[in-house]
Amino acid sequence: MKIARLRWRETSTLLRFVLLGVLLVWTLAPLYFLVLTSIKTYVGTITYPQAWLPTSGDSMASYLLMWLHYAPGSVSYRFFYALRNSLIASSATTIVNLIIGSAAAYALARSRLRHKNVLTMAFLASNLLPTVSLIIPFYVLTVGYLSSLHLYDTNTLLVILYTSFSLGLVIWIMRGYFDSIPIELEESARVDGATRMAALVRIMLPLATPGLIATGLLTFLTSWDNFILPLVLGPDQSAYNLPFFIYSLNGQYLHLNNEIAAGGVMAALPPVLIILFFGRHIVSGLTAGSVKG
Repeated sequence: MKIARLRWRETSTLLRFVLLGVLLVWTLAPLYFLVLTSIKTYVGTITYPQAWLPTSGDSMASYLLMWLHYAPGSVSYRFFYALRNSLIASSATTIVNLIIGSAAAYALARSRLRHKNVLTMAFLASNLLPTVSLIIPFYVLTVGYLSSLHLYDTNTLLVILYTSFSLGLVIWIMRGYFDSIPIELEESARVDGATRMAALVRIMLPLATPGLIATGLLTFLTSWDNFILPLVLGPDQSAYNLPFFIYSLNGQYLHLNNEIAAGGVMAALPPVLIILFFGRHIVSGLTAGSVKG
């Protein structure tokens, strides 16, 4: 009986490792072929059958084309322009979300509104709307009713739209953090003469730092890889980002698969690095404020 149980445990452990191996291959295979395609020549990307391993003809030419051959109108010029726009839009969206979202979450956590839970869920529900369903209203509003503001094809418009899609999540997470912080700490600061704003800045926000880090990283990641909004509202290459740059490498008659793959690797590198180095902060930040204490 003991031998049978031991064999069953060994078999179940083996099956778990096999299943994990299959899931690992399934997850990493697209990334592997993306990197492999990026180091091939154009001819190597259209040759059939495709090589599963690097060959002697592979090189870093696609990456060098983006980083070294800098000239107006070149691939490198457009890559750096798109990289700059992605950094500006994502960073500005993160800052605006943290400022407005933290203030709104604090107001909801400390207010005495009867239906503040419903209001919080309404903010969160705004994140459930698909971006595609709002593209036409955004376009009509920007080009038609707000044309005098000249927001079309600008980073300012993208920051406003990115913020509208991620602000509800920031408010929901940060309200949980503020609810978990004892109100007695804030009242003690108020007794000592601190204003409500000073108590928020000096007491509440430092204690909610894990939540700020988590929401900031999530906001940055969701803004970084957005494609549909720059495609429709920034098509004149004034505010296009890295996903739009990768899309622009695909011509009508020539598909530069190696350059597209290299652009995909460069666009995916910052999110991958953020997850590798700050992933634990995202997990701890999302769970630390889940229990009120």
